[in-house]
Amino acid sequence: MNNEIQLHHKLITLPTGKRASDFVAERHDIVFLFDCAKSNPNGDPDTGNMPRVQPDSLKGLVTDVCQKRKARNFFSLYNPDGTPRPDGTTAFGYQIFIRENAVLQESMESPEIEALARKIFAEELGQKPEAWDAKGKKKGGKGKKSEKTEPEQPDEAEKEEISPADDFKKQSYRAALLRTFFDLRAFGGVISTEGPLKGSFYGQVRGPIQFTFAESLDKVLQLDSTITRCAVASVKEKDKQQKEEDGDSSGNRTMGRKHGIDYGLYRCHIHFSPAFAAKTGFTYYDLDNFLFALANMFRDDPASGRFLRVVGLVDFQHQSALGNAPAHKLFELVDVKGKKKTQDGKEVFESSGSEFPRAGEAGQIVDYHGSAPGELDEHTDVPGYENKGITARKIVWEIPQDHLP
Repeated sequence: MNNEIQLHHKLITLPTGKRASDFVAERHDIVFLFDCAKSNPNGDPDTGNMPRVQPDSLKGLVTDVCQKRKARNFFSLYNPDGTPRPDGTTAFGYQIFIRENAVLQESMESPEIEALARKIFAEELGQKPEAWDAKGKKKGGKGKKSEKTEPEQPDEAEKEEISPADDFKKQSYRAALLRTFFDLRAFGGVISTEGPLKGSFYGQVRGPIQFTFAESLDKVLQLDSTITRCAVASVKEKDKQQKEEDGDSSGNRTMGRKHGIDYGLYRCHIHFSPAFAAKTGFTYYDLDNFLFALANMFRDDPASGRFLRVVGLVDFQHQSALGNAPAHKLFELVDVKGKKKTQDGKEVFESSGSEFPRAGEAGQIVDYHGSAPGELDEHTDVPGYENKGITARKIVWEIPQDHLP
């Protein structure tokens, strides 16, 4: 019986001779586009949770951390095959390390992690199981006294000698953590804090997937609304409110604010390094699942103050680890522009005559058009790079292609 894992979504093409469980050996460059309508894509705590904007251009920003949070949330809700994940259950290798209310030291020192690390220590690194608990020993004799009346100084020879197995033990813990937690394997992280890798070189993990900040294609119109709630949280708050209103109460109401933008189309670039994939153990199976998560990670994210949707996802797959073309040249092939005209000496959108973009009825994209190489269900050669071994796939494409020059 063949127990080899298979790709669930087939959003990548396995190179000849490669299996889903092999480490990804080819470079990928990804263009990721999403839009936001009448909500807050990413609030900035330093400005009262107003949407992030570039101060000079007023273009909207969404941080890389925010985008990776959505991917983590997806795997907290769903298994790699896309089926819902009941509370407390997860497919092996798809637990999330950076999660809400987590204590990282407890995650690193859990019995499950130690058991896996011990197994790697003995079976893969070839160490004797009893060496796991080996302690270092003191070297040398007593400390030295200086010729003056200074306190006794510790001799260098008195320092504790590191156990020869200690290095293998740290390697084992690192490997166990990377195999258990998808986000560590994908994005990297600092695990040299409190725990088994405290202060260790092995606790500095750089992941193969790196996001840029997402930036809107045009400036965004910030919205700031006052809202009310017809209730208060406590009797104390009620009494305080009545005193402030001097008996002329209009009911137990609480004031608040909501921030957002009218509309914005955001673009982000994602770089994948096969060199770091080999270090963290990131496989073709992981990459296929990651692309699936990107395409679907906003589906369970909507809230009263947040509504995002993926409108474009294009993966450029190289044939070599260093890549067969510069990433910026490939990104230029994904061309998305505003439908604009000149009015009274300034550029405005055709649909509204405004300098700010807007969403159409039922959320249609009316102010942008664009094109990209590739087809929705199959890889195609990249124009201009047909002989360089680069293929592209439009995994998601909701942007109209009309009005193209």
